[in-house]
Amino acid sequence: MAKPTDPAQGDDLRVATRAVKDAIANLSRTLTTGFAGVGADVGREIAEDLNEASRKLAASLATQSRREVRAAETRAELIAAARTVFAEKGYEAASVADLAAAAGYTKGALYAHFESKEALFLAAVQCPETDRGDAYDDGLLASHDELGNVVLSLEAYLYALRHPGQRDLLISIAQTQLDQLATQVHRQRTGADGEATRDDRDVAFALAALSVMGSILREILPDDADVAGAAARISQRLK
Repeated sequence: MAKPTDPAQGDDLRVATRAVKDAIANLSRTLTTGFAGVGADVGREIAEDLNEASRKLAASLATQSRREVRAAETRAELIAAARTVFAEKGYEAASVADLAAAAGYTKGALYAHFESKEALFLAAVQCPETDRGDAYDDGLLASHDELGNVVLSLEAYLYALRHPGQRDLLISIAQTQLDQLATQVHRQRTGADGEATRDDRDVAFALAALSVMGSILREILPDDADVAGAAARISQRLK
């Protein structure tokens, strides 16, 4: 969870907004009295005040927008680095210092965007890149470069087992991935869109398990184990 806006930033915006309101109030009083009663110099002074206040407000809003863009970029960089660290070390072993350093930031910068390691982990595992719902179409086993996504998915499931209080946040992710895969299975088997059947869902579940275990076993077993070939043959029978 990101922390509240910088107080100094909020003060600048409030000052600029207040200046615009004051200038508009002066203009309103002048219009009520009538320019004829106050003279041209006063009218010009009010117009200048309003223009200056408007410029300050525009500058303050532009600064705020740039800060928001940079904050979003920093948050994305922290999440990307966290995905790698959590996949390599696991949730329990990864420290806040590890996570911050991997992204090139200090621990203070990390805490400015996420209130805890847990909050960053949940953001990382909910990132769309974790989804392997396209496995049925794009090749059942993950490549070496994609293996981090598989490991991170497993880490999310282990986290859900160890932290029951956060389980609801992760159930929806797992269910969505299975639903997407079941829909793809249905499309492959029937050649048409439609609601996945129970059999489609069973096949999706089996393919998901085969994809995860096959991707890991292919990485750690010798080539002559032919994990990819076995996975391909099993998936053909499932279809």
